[in-house]
Amino acid sequence: MVRPVTTTSAGCRARGALVAVAALVLLAGCSADGDADADAGASASPSSSVSAAPTPRPDPDAPLNANQACAAMYVDGDKTLEERIGTALVGASDGLDGTSADQMHAMAMELGRLEPRVPEEFQDPLEKIRVPFLQLQEALDLAEGGQVELDIASTVAGLKEYEKLC
Repeated sequence: MVRPVTTTSAGCRARGALVAVAALVLLAGCSADGDADADAGASASPSSSVSAAPTPRPDPDAPLNANQACAAMYVDGDKTLEERIGTALVGASDGLDGTSADQMHAMAMELGRLEPRVPEEFQDPLEKIRVPFLQLQEALDLAEGGQVELDIASTVAGLKEYEKLC
């Protein structure tokens, strides 16, 4: 499915479909394994203890295992990466302006930083997720005017594949 960036009625349909798919994938991305890990960590430490040493921050460039790759997409942050992907695509489909272009660029960069860190089986789905972000970046780099066709179907397919791995 290819969506023009400047079409509003098609953008509304794309927004509705994208939001529905994003909600479905988000709900499916919350697996029992992730909850069990969180419960095990919570029960392993006493609730009344206070740690004097600060918790070291993980290396932002370190490779991720499968559970960490799933958390990076579906759990980490105030707003998950999956939600931010949907928000950026909806913003761009409503009409490209400076704000939506910045969101799209930021997502392209974040997905690009994540790609080499995830296990190999997650890389192909992540490449599919990145397609419309890279399409827009290429069009902006070439200073092409007019409509930019974004392959949102690629992102939806990539998110589904990524979710199956989780």
